Amino acid sequence: MDFKVKCKKCGRMSKPEDFVLDAEYRMMVCPYCIKDRRMKADVYKELKEQKGQAQQVKEEKPPGWDKEDEYLEKAHHAKMRSTVQVAKISEDKVQYKCPKCQYNFTYNTVKKTPTSCPYCGSDIFRMRFGGM
Repeated sequence: MDFKVKCKKCGRMSKPEDFVLDAEYRMMVCPYCIKDRRMKADVYKELKEQKGQAQQVKEEKPPGWDKEDEYLEKAHHAKMRSTVQVAKISEDKVQYKCPKCQYNFTYNTVKKTPTSCPYCGSDIFRMRFGGM
């Protein structure tokens, strides 16, 4: 007797002896599902490689770029991470983003409250303000 079984994953009909237990799907699937999964993995791998190549082209530095420029760029990024960006909400309140935990909260400039980040507790007055 030659009979076929329906795959629970894709609904296609296939011989019972062709079904395989797949760890990713966690069930018995037909060979078409295995083939489709492998093909998708290959496509994603190829896209990832193309994206990596595009980033390498993008990261090329201008002529004359040297170690000093690299050091200055890193120092600038470090300084910008420790500089707090604030946005004025009203006359006495600003929107504050903690540089340590990235938590957004409102800071009262008249009362000078809160004195520390409500989420992580880092001191507000030790930070440099920028973008006001």
